[in-house]
Amino acid sequence: MLEYNDLKYLMELDRSDPFDGIIIDDASLSVMLRIEQTMQRLHPMGDDDIRWIWIEIKAPDKLYRTEDADPNGNYWYELSTAHYKDFHYMVLCNRRWRQIALQSAKHIGADRKPDPVYGNVEKPLLLLEKFVTAMVDWICEDAEGYNAYVEHHLPYSKRHGRIRRADLNRICPKYRTFESPEHVMSILKKMKSFPLWTAEKMTLRTYMHIWRIAYDAYSTKDSFEPNKPSAYYGQTDEEVFKNHNSKGREIENYDLDTEEGYLDWDKENSLYHCNDVAYARIHLIPRKNEGYILERKIPVPEGMWYFELNFSVYGYSQDVINIFEALSDARIGVRSHSAKRLYKIASETDWVSISPVPNKYTHDDEIGNEISLPCIDDDVSEELIAAIEWEPEQEVKPINRK
Repeated sequence: MLEYNDLKYLMELDRSDPFDGIIIDDASLSVMLRIEQTMQRLHPMGDDDIRWIWIEIKAPDKLYRTEDADPNGNYWYELSTAHYKDFHYMVLCNRRWRQIALQSAKHIGADRKPDPVYGNVEKPLLLLEKFVTAMVDWICEDAEGYNAYVEHHLPYSKRHGRIRRADLNRICPKYRTFESPEHVMSILKKMKSFPLWTAEKMTLRTYMHIWRIAYDAYSTKDSFEPNKPSAYYGQTDEEVFKNHNSKGREIENYDLDTEEGYLDWDKENSLYHCNDVAYARIHLIPRKNEGYILERKIPVPEGMWYFELNFSVYGYSQDVINIFEALSDARIGVRSHSAKRLYKIASETDWVSISPVPNKYTHDDEIGNEISLPCIDDDVSEELIAAIEWEPEQEVKPINRK
């Protein structure tokens, strides 16, 4: 068993930037290359001729732990070795927030310039080499035994899976997205029943008016720090837009009442999220039906403008519903790819992805969002674990068996 304290100097080299690895000195690199050579007894498992195995490290006393240990008091880390041409690297990662990356150079083709402060890791690498050699020997003799051991003992917090939202909400009610899902579904149905709002031309004045309705709902109905309902009373669309749109102040340079004015403003500022209600999160985008094949199913006459309202980050689900409600009250129909996703979330007919490091943008036709494994009481943990469909770990296979 590897002891954390024996590897302490190595383990404390984790960096906040996952691409900013340590360029190790010659003595350390020699050991790392031997570890890589040992790992090459296994089949490649991905790009850069990569291989990886799970290793257990005896955690320090509870007082000194910086992460959760398994029931046996061990940390689980994924060790990978890889190379591309003459660039070699090794990564030790807990599949969450901690990652130690050792490299032969700054990047592919770069000259070697070892880190004079942190580059000497020969001593802990020698201990790691001994352990890796024993592990690879075991895998070459009994790969099925190693893979079965990992499947049985790997902490669930380091695995990927998915759970039906209905089951997640039943077992962990605090994970419910909406306080009133029935109300959410009624809003979405009402929005779908409206014909799309259309206009022959898109001007800044028109865009500001629709945007102001959306922003008012987003700002005054926010779940965390809402503005007062009267926050924008007496203010014109132009005043609200200037003060709260990322590029609202730029409108002074453009004609507010011509299509050319809007198009020029959009061209100059779209990279700065000028068409967002919530910056880089909720997008209110004017579209023009140009008559392309993909646009023929859109119920908008060719040459007419309409609006799309979409989002990706799950945490803004209620905000988008609030905007839908405000637009519905104003009888402004908008197109939205996100409406179907929101309806599935409200009706609990989709899935929630489970990941050690959840991606806030993750969603597709089945997955509504992604979370880490909930931290819950022991009384319900077994029920939750059983309800999750766990992805099997990628099997490690030897190239040659003894």
